[in-house]
Amino acid sequence: MPLLACEHLSKAFGTTVALQDVTLAIRQGEMFGLLGPNGAGKTTLLKCCLGLLRPTGGTIRVEGREGFLPEQFQPPGRLTARELLRLLAFGLGTSSARVAACLERVGLAAQAGRPLRTYSRGMIQRLGLALALLHDPALLLLDEPTLGLDPLAQAQMLRLFAELNAQGRTILFSSHALSQVERLCHRIGVLVGGRLTFVGTVAELCARHGCASLEEAFLLEVEPSGSDG
Repeated sequence: MPLLACEHLSKAFGTTVALQDVTLAIRQGEMFGLLGPNGAGKTTLLKCCLGLLRPTGGTIRVEGREGFLPEQFQPPGRLTARELLRLLAFGLGTSSARVAACLERVGLAAQAGRPLRTYSRGMIQRLGLALALLHDPALLLLDEPTLGLDPLAQAQMLRLFAELNAQGRTILFSSHALSQVERLCHRIGVLVGGRLTFVGTVAELCARHGCASLEEAFLLEVEPSGSDG
């Protein structure tokens, strides 16, 4: 049974249709990459799966807990990492030991007492991942998790994703970084204009378009729609 299943999902904002008839199943233990041009509906799909948006139609089924890292996560700068996690842990009924374990897991234990306004963008993203892990979710949903990070911070985040996945976490993340998706993901989905036009492996998408690279195949997949990327 998949950890996440969407069937004929649709979402409209007034007269603007963001998602159209999306059917998708995320398997337990996989790393799944969600691709698409800007405005294709990636963030809307993630928020519907989290219950942050109510779908206009269709169904969503989630097995187990979810953790979420939003795009451009911005925590309050006056708090320390430890203070922020302890506040949220109190609300979740989570132990202080779990807070310490999450900070250690993302490599922030030594900096946990520093005000968050002194953190780099990469450290902020790792903190966001620690928050997503706080209640021990089976499924992580990550919205553009490496956006705006320098190459070193990107490499650190990607290494964390790979380690978490190897330990059994199921991960669904959206990204414009095709090389990262090609390297990490078991399967991918492509959203174009709110429709899921492809689900499968990178090799299958390349074969579909007779291409040697994901970049070429992706462009051929999205260009016929008239999207401008």
